[in-house]
Amino acid sequence: MMDWKRLSLRAGFAAMALCLCALGGRWSFASNAVLAVDQRAAVVRDFCAAGNQMDALAKFVGLGTQADTSNRDWANTLVLAIRDGQLVCDSRGGAVILHQASSLDAVTLAPMQSTPSGEPYVPTIVMMRKIAVAKAEMDLFSTQSDLRETGAAQISKFFRLLDPDILKLAIQRQSNTDIKATLELAMAKRGLYSSAQKEQLGAIKALGSAPSESSRTLLTEYLTNDQVRADPQLAEAAKAALRNIDKWLAIGKALSMLFSGLSYAGILLLTAIGLSIIFGLMGVINLAHGEFIMLGAYATYLVEQLMRIYVPSMFNAYLFVAIPVAFVACGLIGVLLEYFVIRFLYRRPLETLLATWAVSIALIKLVQLTFGSQNVEFITPSFLNGGAQVVGGFFVTYNRLFAIGFSLVVFLATYAVIRTTRIGLLMRATTQNRDMAKCLGVPAQRIDRLAFAMGAGLAGLAGVVLTQIASVNPFMGSGFVIDAFMVVVLGGAGSLMGTSVSSLALGEINQLIEPFYGAVAAKVAVLLIIVLIIQKRPNGLFTVKTRG
Repeated sequence: MMDWKRLSLRAGFAAMALCLCALGGRWSFASNAVLAVDQRAAVVRDFCAAGNQMDALAKFVGLGTQADTSNRDWANTLVLAIRDGQLVCDSRGGAVILHQASSLDAVTLAPMQSTPSGEPYVPTIVMMRKIAVAKAEMDLFSTQSDLRETGAAQISKFFRLLDPDILKLAIQRQSNTDIKATLELAMAKRGLYSSAQKEQLGAIKALGSAPSESSRTLLTEYLTNDQVRADPQLAEAAKAALRNIDKWLAIGKALSMLFSGLSYAGILLLTAIGLSIIFGLMGVINLAHGEFIMLGAYATYLVEQLMRIYVPSMFNAYLFVAIPVAFVACGLIGVLLEYFVIRFLYRRPLETLLATWAVSIALIKLVQLTFGSQNVEFITPSFLNGGAQVVGGFFVTYNRLFAIGFSLVVFLATYAVIRTTRIGLLMRATTQNRDMAKCLGVPAQRIDRLAFAMGAGLAGLAGVVLTQIASVNPFMGSGFVIDAFMVVVLGGAGSLMGTSVSSLALGEINQLIEPFYGAVAAKVAVLLIIVLIIQKRPNGLFTVKTRG
């Protein structure tokens, strides 16, 4: 009996303890909630007090950078209301947030039935800057990476107004290396204006190791300070950092020009590779080639619109869906053009030129009637947005990187088809000796039709890529067909290797001349270079062997 009594007493004490813990937890939660409301009310009263807005704004930031998400959301809401002129202070020390539906209590954010009697607070220009920095400081602690990136960019812009303690805390908690580097650079910029020599030397070193135009401007202005020039250690450190920045900026500029030339060469290669097949195999001067590029771009536009409406979850993949669609659509139109027009004009280059010119005009007018004359807008897939900073002055954009990679893949695939497949063998046989190929049973007319379809389809692939780089309108093809002909003439008609080499050469030459002398001078220089080369090699750099 004694054991049962002891056990029952122990169970009773345990139940009492659990009840006390539960009551204590509820009391703690309630007390925390009351404390949070009291804190918020005190900050609102401070802000509504005359001449105390700056200090109160710092308290808003203090709450907005806490781990408590409710405090963080509340502080963000209040700062945005202040920025937008929606906060009204009443005579009792409280405040109301104006909303279209109903006003909200500034402390609890609960709807209010009464209408506030005061006037909304209108921030000054200085206050707007402070609010921008405050919002950026709170965004650094957001769970959303895009908000943290935006906040870091704002912090870098207004580095003199930031709170160093908050910035240090944000750097410690930051997991994204790019955002962390931006914040560390902003801290270094702020240290440049410190009164301590050690902090200034650290800031100079940090700026020198992160070369950019903004770092260069800051250090150049820093060296104009009389106190800095009077201190040999600071002056020499700043000059050494400037020399390092100038060196890396020069390297970055050279790399940027090479990358621009490479991306332009990729576009030239895509636009010219199909023309090289048609011109080299069939001897047809196809002035409608640019319109096949345009049709490929509009096929991509249709795919984008359909996927946005019917399969929005896969919208980012619309480019990959558009690749086969554009190739097949342009290839089929190429087959129709060859069957109804081109096949009657073989060995008659002048008539072919005029006929394809008429077809190009007809296609342009058809697209104008269907889509209008204005540029069509594309939404860039998320994986092609933005880019990466490699060194100062050299920023690699993902859309141009995609253009380079895609043009290389298309070139290698086309080269493999021409060199390793039976269709490619028949194409090469027809190119080298059409009459002998016919005698050996090669269906030359069918090969011609297939080659024209392939060339038109490749032009459509160029249109797919150009949707992410160039303006898409009914006249876009006219600007690329001339460049494509220059590439084919320089490289050699029918030579894929010549097309690739000449597109790379012309792309780099054009981008090396354009920054110094302008786009017109670059085009003239490229044309003169082609004329000089053709004087020595009339058939181009790479001549396709033929047997007459």
